[in-house]
Amino acid sequence: MGIIEAIKKGFASASKNLALVAILFIFNAIWALGSIPLINPVSLTAPGAATPTPVSPQALGFSILFILISIFMQGGSLGLVRDYLKTGANRLNQFASYGLKYYLRLFLLGLIIILIVLLAAIIAVVLIAATAPLKNIAVTIIAATAAIATGLAALYAIILLLLAPYSLVCDDAGVMAAVKNSMAVVKKSFWKVVLLLILLILISFGVGFLIGLVIGLITAAMPLKAGQAVIGLANSAFNGYLGVAMMAAFMVFYLGLSKKNSETPGAAPSSPTI
Repeated sequence: MGIIEAIKKGFASASKNLALVAILFIFNAIWALGSIPLINPVSLTAPGAATPTPVSPQALGFSILFILISIFMQGGSLGLVRDYLKTGANRLNQFASYGLKYYLRLFLLGLIIILIVLLAAIIAVVLIAATAPLKNIAVTIIAATAAIATGLAALYAIILLLLAPYSLVCDDAGVMAAVKNSMAVVKKSFWKVVLLLILLILISFGVGFLIGLVIGLITAAMPLKAGQAVIGLANSAFNGYLGVAMMAAFMVFYLGLSKKNSETPGAAPSSPTI
């Protein structure tokens, strides 16, 4: 499976599943519009004195709720994209059941990734904090190098798990089985997976920049809240479509790689192809 082919199929799948895109747009729009009143919250520290607070309890609670619901949305979306890629059917009525079916497994998979990030961050902080008071340049360089190495190791581990959600849904695998499947597939095509990820990120940034430029010009003369609403809706539409496209591209890629690996067990990693 070529990288460009996977990307083309990803965007084609998004164009054929506009109902799913609409669902994600509505979800993102609710988040975008609902968060506007929570931007730049103010707390009174003294009579007549207002000091902006970094995060209000309302904003924190809203963000946590958004993340928890996002897992449900991810499960529903993955299930529908899988159905479309395997059968060509748009089974929109199964969205909720898929969201519930894969919720716990996706939640636990997310916890594993968070733990990897937290562990790497803790190790890096401890290394720097323990050696900084020594004021020894050589020790500081060694500690900084070790901290960077820890970060790179965590990044490598996360990339190895990049295809786990697709194994979880396409193979109906458990969390640990999905982790093992993802690691096995990614290890054999590591640079292809990385290149696909980079290309999708570049596409996202490029298109997002152009859309942001246009929307910025349109909203320049609008009142602040109205402008924020328009920007939020535009971002919601963009993220809804791109979310389905990227999900489909990775799923197409995973299905191709997993099929190839099952046909040629023990094959050596191939070089990136476009």
